[in-house]
Amino acid sequence: MTETAETLNQLWAGLLVEELVRNGVDTFCISPGSRSAPLALAAARNAGARCVTHYDERGAGFFALGYARARERPAALICTSGTAAANYYPAIIEASLSRIPMIVLTADRPPELLDTGANQTICQPGMFGSYTRWRFDLPCPSRAIPLSFVLTTVDQAVQRARIPEGGPVHLNCPYREPLVSVDGGAGLDACADSLWGGSNEPCTSYAPVIRGVSKEAALLLGAAANGAHRPVIAIGQLDRADERDAAVSLARELECPVLPGVASGLRLGFEAEFAISHFDVLLSSPEDASRFAPDLLIHLGGSMVSKWFQTWLERARPRHHVRIAGHPGRDDPGHTVTLRIEADIPRACEVLSTAGLKVKDSLWLEYMCECERRVADSLDAYFAADRGLTEPAIARGIAGLVRESDGLFLGNSMPVRDMQRYAQANGDRPVVFANRGVSGIDGNIATVAGAAFGAKRPITAILGDLAALHDLNSLALLRETCAPVVLVVLNNDGGGIFHFLPVTAHEEAFEPYFATPHGLTFESAAGMFGVVYAKPDSLAGFRDEYVAALERSHATLIEIRTNRAENAVLHEAIDAQVLDALRA
Repeated sequence: MTETAETLNQLWAGLLVEELVRNGVDTFCISPGSRSAPLALAAARNAGARCVTHYDERGAGFFALGYARARERPAALICTSGTAAANYYPAIIEASLSRIPMIVLTADRPPELLDTGANQTICQPGMFGSYTRWRFDLPCPSRAIPLSFVLTTVDQAVQRARIPEGGPVHLNCPYREPLVSVDGGAGLDACADSLWGGSNEPCTSYAPVIRGVSKEAALLLGAAANGAHRPVIAIGQLDRADERDAAVSLARELECPVLPGVASGLRLGFEAEFAISHFDVLLSSPEDASRFAPDLLIHLGGSMVSKWFQTWLERARPRHHVRIAGHPGRDDPGHTVTLRIEADIPRACEVLSTAGLKVKDSLWLEYMCECERRVADSLDAYFAADRGLTEPAIARGIAGLVRESDGLFLGNSMPVRDMQRYAQANGDRPVVFANRGVSGIDGNIATVAGAAFGAKRPITAILGDLAALHDLNSLALLRETCAPVVLVVLNNDGGGIFHFLPVTAHEEAFEPYFATPHGLTFESAAGMFGVVYAKPDSLAGFRDEYVAALERSHATLIEIRTNRAENAVLHEAIDAQVLDALRA
């Protein structure tokens, strides 16, 4: 084979894609473009690659994020040069702060065209800054460079995306024209034996990294547990099934209060003797929050959604605050952590189960459990009456209907908070997804589509209207899923969460600059993208539409119209009733 620029482009791209597939990265999210033709063709022709196309790189990035969350392995992104790559940035930031693996492949112009005014050319090396775990700028394909270099670069990229702290990696891939040959031959088969020797394994395999709890850390943990009278376990965001299983087993063994955060996946189906599921409500009462103060807090996993939890923690400042996570990140906004243990959550749970955690102040434990019962009973009584299609009622209703086999995506702003605060446990434990790294409203629909594609299970998503509008063109990605997706869009004509903030007092600026009413509905958008649309006018009607949507093989958008101002008043009324029950 005569090695020309175009055949070398295709050979290197073919090697890159094949080595990704050998590393288990078999899903490629491709956005159209010319400079990325070698990569796109290589993915399209690889029998082991699954390709998803989307014209919007921002949506493609969040699709890859959702896929990785659900599948627990990275997807690869492919785009052309210029601002196409820049559109990945929001998803890369979320993936970085959420520690979700992602492989970003950006095609680029050759170095002689940089800073020359050449079309569609920007400075791409290092463009994602500190938000990538690793970046590497490949040279233009050259016969002077051994082909094994491409393979070991891919192997290193995949390893860096996965451990020691999962996140995005960026491979910048410049190509000179002509980009691809007319006959399409890439010459991959001709060099396969010499590169892989007939094996199906990657060129370089990396041994698993096992992060257990060190003997020294176990001793420190045991000492804190033995000296504690009021220990509490808080369970933050958990991303893996084995983490959730380990946390559930641990909570059932312990003789101390357990606070299950909604992003842990345990809030809705948690059955443990000392589970304080409604801690978000309890800790919003300053009087009760001070009585719950622990002398030992062990926080497993990621951050908690509840702002009241963080306020309580900063006021209580327990003598020992142990943070256990599988990464070295600080994650300590209140600067209260006294011991940090970097370990896999399942291994840490094994150690905790033998640490002797037990409440020595029995009256304190009885008080917490009694408060939990009163809150649960009060909420049951309030929602027993059909009070119409309100946002808290929708969150609580979905919590009671979502199944163990389903996934549940909670949009930021009000949906994730309402689920944390008002849901009741129904015995089932769906997998919960939430983009809480940056807690933005961007890319929510694309994330849901990626999660459904990766998990191959029904996904319910609760989104606000602004989040849905922000990512409207990602409705096109719902055609890629093989399981039903139910988008419940709470349309209160703007940003409802701002009614809970002090800025609402500034009447002259509040509506146009914060609430931002838009007057839009979603029926036409659903029709344009082939999504089934429903707009129930009662809580019973919503339940019927929701159950029917789960039985479909395609996507449904259920629009719920609510009133922002009334929603804020309603939240105050519910909370007042619950707090009155606590003091009765």
